[in-house]
Amino acid sequence: MRALPPTGLRAAAVALAAAACVLGTPTPSPAATAPGAPAPRAADEPPADAAQIALLKRGVAEWNNWRRAHPGVRPALAGAYLPHADLRHADLTGARLRGADLRRAELSGADLTGADLSGSVLVEADLTHADLTRTDLSGAYLEGARLTGAKLGCKGHTTCKG
Repeated sequence: MRALPPTGLRAAAVALAAAACVLGTPTPSPAATAPGAPAPRAADEPPADAAQIALLKRGVAEWNNWRRAHPGVRPALAGAYLPHADLRHADLTGARLRGADLRRAELSGADLTGADLSGSVLVEADLTHADLTRTDLSGAYLEGARLTGAKLGCKGHTTCKG
């Protein structure tokens, strides 16, 4: 029996694997290349900090108190799994949230100034009145996200992402 050539997502995965063999780079899994899948962590990006993720999950008041006590720390939350999280008014300034799963998360009034949300999943997330100034939203999946009143500007910067 003759094998049929791969099609669709499988064809894309086969092509990526072939390119990786030629270039000598690691092969991403087909799931990682699917639309809406979290972006892989960049090689120079620190891994997510499990203690910071646990603290954020305990509640915004505790998180914001920790942020005030540690103003020089840039939260490492890349790839965090936070669907349906209540993060209203959370201080996520400068947070590394690349590839995070924030579907249906409540982020209204959150401060995401300078955060990296590239490749994150924000399907049906509430970003009403959130501050997204200089936030990197490249490759983020925003289908159904609510952005009413969100600040999307660069505030005096000539270039910005988002």
